[in-house]
Amino acid sequence: MVYDSNLNITWLADANYAATQYRQSCGDLGTKEGIMTWTQATKWVDGLVYGGFSDWRLPTTPASDPSCDQQNSIGTYGFNCTDGEMGNLFYQGLEGKAGENIIKTHNKNYSLFHNISLFGKYWLGKEFAPLAQIALNFHTRNGFSNANSKSVPLLVWPVRDGDVGLDAKGEPKIKYPKCRKLN
Repeated sequence: MVYDSNLNITWLADANYAATQYRQSCGDLGTKEGIMTWTQATKWVDGLVYGGFSDWRLPTTPASDPSCDQQNSIGTYGFNCTDGEMGNLFYQGLEGKAGENIIKTHNKNYSLFHNISLFGKYWLGKEFAPLAQIALNFHTRNGFSNANSKSVPLLVWPVRDGDVGLDAKGEPKIKYPKCRKLN
């Protein structure tokens, strides 16, 4: 787990824990690639227990973010959106650059995390008010904040409020048995 002192939140160090959890639980938990619809993502993160904590959630973002480079009457989107948690992590915490993949352009804090997807499209915990079937997302592949249909499978990067008091190498309390291949 990684504490973000800018926002007083804790991120999972594993940026695709749903896929890790799937492998560790022999397919009982998480999802194979770590991607899920917005509804599945909110349900999964609501039920997640990691490091003894059960109050994980999707990253938040404001409905209107004046830092975004695209502003219109129905919302804000685009590059440089730093008022939301994921945008703040990308641009401030990891020093990502607009239009560039965080895997290639970042600071030393990047080494605190692992399993960041090259695909890099993560759900945010904000629905798009004008359309109930849309929710917001953030692209770590280029620093772009946008919206998608809730039925599109994207990645999930859980976060929780406050500092858990553990270092970045914190491990979950539950250990899963090694999977056996059945013929």
